[in-house]
Formats: sequence, C-alpha cells, structure tokens
Amino acid sequence: MSDNRAEDLFFEADQMIEENQIVEAKERLYDLLEEFPDYGRAHNHLGWLYNLKFNNYPKAKKHLELAIKFAPDYHAAYSNYSYLLIDMNLNDEMITFGNKVITNSVVDKSTIYNKMGQAFELKKDLMNAHKYYKLAIGETLNNKTLDSIYASVTRVKRKMSLMQRLKLINQ
Repeated sequence: MSDNRAEDLFFEADQMIEENQIVEAKERLYDLLEEFPDYGRAHNHLGWLYNLKFNNYPKAKKHLELAIKFAPDYHAAYSNYSYLLIDMNLNDEMITFGNKVITNSVVDKSTIYNKMGQAFELKKDLMNAHKYYKLAIGETLNNKTLDSIYASVTRVKRKMSLMQRLKLINQ
C-alpha cells in the first residue's frame, strides 16, 4: 500500500465528517488504521469524533495521544487534545501538557494558553487563569477567538476578590 492510499482514505473520511456521515467516517478511519496503524491524522480525527460526537472520553484520549505520537507536526492534534483534557476535567494534566508543548512550533499557542487559562480558572487559581488568558490574547489573530478570550478575562476578574484585582493593577 502506498502513502497515496492512506491519504485517499483519509480524505474520504474527512469528507464524510464534513457531510455529517459520522458513523461512515469512523469506519473509514478504522479501515485506514487497519492498513496504516501509525497514520496520526486518522487517530486525530477518531479522537475528535470520540470526544465530540460519541462522548467516549477514554477512546478519544487514546486516539489523540496516538495522533501526537505518530504525527507530532500535525497541529490539530494538540488543540483537540487540550479541548479533551478540559472536557474531562483533567486540569492539572492540561497545565502539564501545555507547559510541555507550548514551545513546539506547530501548536496553536493561543488555544494552548486559553485552555491553560481555563484549567487554572477551574482550579480556582484566578491569578494564573488571568495570566494565561492574557498570553492567549497575545497569540491570536482571530477576532472571534479574541472576543471569547476577552470574555474569559472579564469573567475571571469578576470572580476575583478586591485584593486580587488590585494586584493586577500593580503588575
């Protein structure tokens, strides 16, 4: 089998997802992995499907970890994994993961910082949440994302005590 075969199967599965043929796409991705078990992008798509369409976090986590292992230059895997960690309430794991991958040139730094901010916010560490949301702001070029992160900053400030807000002014 050639790399072209893997790419063709992947493209077919991607099109099926686009057309909301979720079960068929999942089957096509498994067909691809049967022939090419180390095709990381297929693992990424399965991880995404298991997280968002099937709500099967253990399978999603397994496939996204394989995606990062087999396709370390595929940026979507890092973002999808960070979304999953937050969905699973694995906040400490998200922070560790973010610190580990943030220097990788292919990651979307805005997404990673934003998810780290969410992890800190969920841990009620509002000062660090604010810090990471601010870092996310500096890394995004998308206006919709920017608006969302600004809303997170506002929400975190509203949760802070007066003393915490005063500390922000002095930074």
